[in-house]
Amino acid sequence: SPLRRLLLSACSQLHLGNKKLFACSVLLVLLAGTTSAPLAAAFNHGRFLAPNPSNSRANARVMNGLVGTASPLNHSRTAPAKLHGRLSMSAERSNGNGVEPNTKRPKQSLIAATAFGLIAFASRAAVANAAKIAADTTNVLPALALPTISKLALVCLLPTLLGYYKSEYGVSYGYGTAIAASSYLVLSSVADASGLPLLPGIGEFLSVATFRPAGIATSVCTTVRNLRSLLPASLPAFHAFSLLFYGTRLDLFLLYRETFLARFRAMRERIEESAKKKGGRLKRTPFLISCAFLYLCMICPLLITGRLCEGMGMSLCAAGRASSILEQSLRVSVIMTLAGFLLGAFGDLNKTIGKLLRGEDALVTGGIFRFFRHPNYTGEVIGWSFNCLAGFLAVAWKAMNGGVGDGGRLALCKSMAPYLVLSVLGATGISFVLATATTGLEFRQKEKYGDTDEYQKWIKKSWAGFQMGPAAQNEDKIDDDEGGESKSEN
Repeated sequence: SPLRRLLLSACSQLHLGNKKLFACSVLLVLLAGTTSAPLAAAFNHGRFLAPNPSNSRANARVMNGLVGTASPLNHSRTAPAKLHGRLSMSAERSNGNGVEPNTKRPKQSLIAATAFGLIAFASRAAVANAAKIAADTTNVLPALALPTISKLALVCLLPTLLGYYKSEYGVSYGYGTAIAASSYLVLSSVADASGLPLLPGIGEFLSVATFRPAGIATSVCTTVRNLRSLLPASLPAFHAFSLLFYGTRLDLFLLYRETFLARFRAMRERIEESAKKKGGRLKRTPFLISCAFLYLCMICPLLITGRLCEGMGMSLCAAGRASSILEQSLRVSVIMTLAGFLLGAFGDLNKTIGKLLRGEDALVTGGIFRFFRHPNYTGEVIGWSFNCLAGFLAVAWKAMNGGVGDGGRLALCKSMAPYLVLSVLGATGISFVLATATTGLEFRQKEKYGDTDEYQKWIKKSWAGFQMGPAAQNEDKIDDDEGGESKSEN
């Protein structure tokens, strides 16, 4: 091969006294990343020959014998035999023409052999190290890159602008979509960093096969499989999935309610007419911006857990080590976030089925309503409260058990303080809205069903949830138990 010929050329240049050419040949050998195999062939199949200055023709024959004229395309299996033959013939011819084998200078031959052996070893080690680095680089997962606060602000604002079209949409579809989209961005970032992407890459996504039934089924199965592997192993992913579930479920429920229930379409139009009486659509801008800001604040605890709890799983019994109380409390808080949202989902489903079976004016007291009179509002308050608590617990856990020194704790608290303040604003704001809606609905139910025995027995065994005090009648609310905040109560 060319590499073997280059190596043999280096040997001949050394023994012919051309030190500069020898140095250049060695450099080329190193750059080519040779192994010790060609060097072993050179030392095993031939001897170093001492040059005779009086016989330049013999020296030339030695040079030709060492370098050879074989084609670079010769197979590696036949190369050692041909090389051995050339070296033997060269040695015999040189003996007959005034060139003697190097038997007088064994020390120089030993030094040269040792030098070339070290070169081969270093070169082989360098090639192996480069291969290892390349393999390691291929398997390295991308670092977690959470969406920026400005990106999340934009994601929260865009769906809220639906309020310009229908005033009620800003606090219904805009609310659910803002929460779902923001949490999906965080969940997708965590999934990509864990090597379990939720969706195929852009190249695969744009291929024709992806939009075929088999391709769609494969993508869905892959997403589900990755989620099943990711959620138990990553607390930030579980937290993001909880909020994604809430926003997606809310949008689907609102779509069903508006599509199949005429009374909610009438309520939407009544709210829209009331908004038009207050002025043009542009006058809704301050309200819509404040809603978008509230949604952004509600997402902030998710950013905290995503940044500080990377690598933490959801197992309450971590194998091989004792978990701290803060760490376990953080896991419980995230689980309670999802539990609160599930309570709200079961409440909406329970009331919808009850109304379909017993009629529009029926008072639903069975199922989950045996314990909670307004489980959708109560569940949301529980979910968003524990969502905020998770952010504070994440900061406390990182400060106490995350390997942060005293100076690091102060820096950590300073960096997380803006997110904690926004988290409190978000939890307080949504809890105030939900508690106010609960109070209004409680007032209207008492006014409509207060004289019935069913209502009196029901209120004795169930909990009304979080309330804000006496509620006044509002013209924008429909006059039955279907009032309250339009986004979740049915």
